[in-house]
Amino acid sequence: MYSSLNIDLLYVFTTVAKTQSISKSSTILSLSQPAISKKIQQLEEHFQAKLFIRSAHGMTLTMNGQNFYQQALKVLHDFDALYATESGQAEPQLECLQIGALDSIAALLYPHFFSTLPLEKQQLLLTNQTSELIEKFNYGLLDIIFMNDFLENKLTHSYEKHLLRSEPYYVVYAKQNQALQKVATSTLQITDLKDTRFILHPEYSALAPQLEHLFDRALLSRPLIQTVNCFDFISYLISHKPFNSVTILPEFLAKHQQKSALYKELASKKLALPKHYQVALFSNGKLSLASLARKLH
Repeated sequence: MYSSLNIDLLYVFTTVAKTQSISKSSTILSLSQPAISKKIQQLEEHFQAKLFIRSAHGMTLTMNGQNFYQQALKVLHDFDALYATESGQAEPQLECLQIGALDSIAALLYPHFFSTLPLEKQQLLLTNQTSELIEKFNYGLLDIIFMNDFLENKLTHSYEKHLLRSEPYYVVYAKQNQALQKVATSTLQITDLKDTRFILHPEYSALAPQLEHLFDRALLSRPLIQTVNCFDFISYLISHKPFNSVTILPEFLAKHQQKSALYKELASKKLALPKHYQVALFSNGKLSLASLARKLH
């Protein structure tokens, strides 16, 4: 049975997972589409688990597929490292790499790691814009980036991914919002948010289509969704009247806001969204993501 699980199958699997397309993978791997489909089928039969959801939109990893994808990347990295060892090429150290991160992730989730990172300032980019990280990564100006997975499909450079954490979104609102304050449960449903105005940080504006879809499913009128400059959107939320305005933040940011005396007028509750906020590492392959992830815990 194990003879059917070879490196070739793993390369095919990870390529399809990255491109989310058999046709694109066919071009990259110089294999026919039927051959790729057969290899994916071999893997699924081997593990007796469905790895992809096939649809008109492409190939999407199942939960089993996502777990296997992370393990497959580790195996392929170790396999490729054999050649580096034979040629005397050691894996580069952090101080030799260009690293970028969203500043909220660096400051609130991994402050110790970033404060002790052995890098010169010109080797570390901290930004509040995922688009900036993606652009520099695609142009080869960054080797590793820490970001959410909103715009992973915008990565055009070959990459490896390692999921660091997944957490729910929270609705952050002014305490004067009596409608939300009266909700007895700790988790808000979309139906609790009717007649609500959403004020989103630009970084989370990608949630808008998902919100609109959920409102449509609940047979509710679509809400007004406004994107406000990242430096003042919380202040805007607090001062805006009437008090039916809310914003959405990942759990770690929502709780951070509430700890601040500046935002004592705010409250928050978990939002029932099928999509969680996922923090991930993306690498161009110069460094083992598994080894880097271990340094973060």
